[in-house]
Amino acid sequence: MKSFKAVLVASLVLGACEKSDNVSQLHQEAVDTAKFYAPQVDQLDKRRQEIFQHGRNVPGNLPDVPEIVKLITEAGDKVNEMKGITGSLEKQADEAAKANKLDELEKLNDESREKLDADWTIANEDLTKVEGWLWQYEQHRQLPPPPPPVPTPNDTGEPPPAAGQGSAATEKKADEKKPAEKAADKAATEKADKKGGDKAAAPKAEKAAAPKADKAAAPKAAGSAAK
Repeated sequence: MKSFKAVLVASLVLGACEKSDNVSQLHQEAVDTAKFYAPQVDQLDKRRQEIFQHGRNVPGNLPDVPEIVKLITEAGDKVNEMKGITGSLEKQADEAAKANKLDELEKLNDESREKLDADWTIANEDLTKVEGWLWQYEQHRQLPPPPPPVPTPNDTGEPPPAAGQGSAATEKKADEKKPAEKAADKAATEKADKKGGDKAAAPKAEKAAAPKADKAAAPKAAGSAAK
């Protein structure tokens, strides 16, 4: 039968082995977490740099620009935080494992994974929104402007007259003549009427004068005949 001391020593040794195994396992989990998220962070940072390149020609006075800048800034903050975690996680795990601090390793793994997962989700969503906005902006900028309307020979910029209103439109334009043009037209009409009246009066005057001449010539002819 084993003594109490032997049982106690065996229990302590077994517990130490189990704790040692847990420390090694938790240490490896921390290393794997850092290796998994490091390339994910690099990919997010690459997308952010590409956004900066595409956004150089975007006017700063567009109404959506403040919100876009806010999203890029937030994504950049999350990326930098993730870089800090992945860059120091393995070193922190090494120190905790050497000190055989099981609880510290567990806390380090849990908090690191939770933080990295949350930051990656926020940064990815922010960058996705910005990338979609930039795509729409570039598509709109590349669209050709609509062609100008082709004027017709009679295009005056006014709508065509309705049916039955053609003569009214003509009269309206005639009424819109300048006063000087109206006066000139009136004088020309009066002058033409006067000339026409003179030509019509000339034959009448000649016809009226002819009988008088005949009557004056008749006594003279009679006197000559009597002689």
